[in-house]
Amino acid sequence: MDHHSRSLLNTFSAQPLDRAAHQRKDKRWLAEQEEHPNARFLVLNNHNIVTDKNRPLILSQAQRQQIDIASTPGLLGLSVENAQAYPVYKINSQQPDIELAPLLKAGEFADTQQFDAVPLRKLAPHLDNTMASMCAYASVLNHWHETTRFCTRCGTGLQQKEGGLIQQCNSEDCRHIEFPRINSAVIMRITHSDKILLARQDTWPERRFSVLAGFVEVGETLESAVQREVYEEVKIRVENIQYQSSQPWPFPNSLMLGYSAEAINTDFELEQDDIAEALWLTADELRKKILGGCIIPPSNLSISYQLINDWFAVQTGQMLSEYQPSSAWQD
Repeated sequence: MDHHSRSLLNTFSAQPLDRAAHQRKDKRWLAEQEEHPNARFLVLNNHNIVTDKNRPLILSQAQRQQIDIASTPGLLGLSVENAQAYPVYKINSQQPDIELAPLLKAGEFADTQQFDAVPLRKLAPHLDNTMASMCAYASVLNHWHETTRFCTRCGTGLQQKEGGLIQQCNSEDCRHIEFPRINSAVIMRITHSDKILLARQDTWPERRFSVLAGFVEVGETLESAVQREVYEEVKIRVENIQYQSSQPWPFPNSLMLGYSAEAINTDFELEQDDIAEALWLTADELRKKILGGCIIPPSNLSISYQLINDWFAVQTGQMLSEYQPSSAWQD
């Protein structure tokens, strides 16, 4: 399996929309898309996804015209159905109870009493990967629009351009362009012979274990970040560092770069202000600890699950999901 195919196994990694990079530079085209009769609008409430009966609320153009939301729609891209393309936007409702009220108890929403604002982390396990990925993309873009409103050079207000993919300073003397911030992080499966290293952060509840991870620092290669983070957290030197897959992680705006590496030795020393426990386990030992309730592995939302599962499958010929408890954590 190539890296791209492996990445697509990770939640939030599907790319269901054509992001229309070239068309976005055409102001006339953008104006036409926002008025497109078949345009769709995914509704957010800051970091939450607005839902109707546990499904993301996606409004038609006609429904969008019935409500008054001040935020500028952000163009997510083009969706193609039956050889016809239509634009998909995200819009942010600060007060969904008030702003979306005109839609209630009429037409498609005749049986709806209220719309709910649900955290993506809670909603994602109930969505297919295509919808979860679109919601993640919208959430990251929305977070940037809501938290980055002023120029980092001169402090003047910003205006969305190219459908919200960039923001530009309104000052004629500056005109600086801001791009969405992405925080890159490495997450790594460390093995030695037939054992895998799992750890529990000090802030996690008891029994929650995963692989090690950390943010990439300025001027650092991804492989160097793997080496540094492992040594900082457990004082283990690693070698044979291999890229595995990647995952957009919208909590709020990270990109996870998954790696595997081999430990030179198994002796470890915990970073006292971060790592509470660490364990070397064979696949059989991991299976027994999961079944015994001693370890709760990551949920399949996270790339950490895939990193552990890939190793577990090679070792046992089985999938981790066969032993995954229904109460698996979602952090």
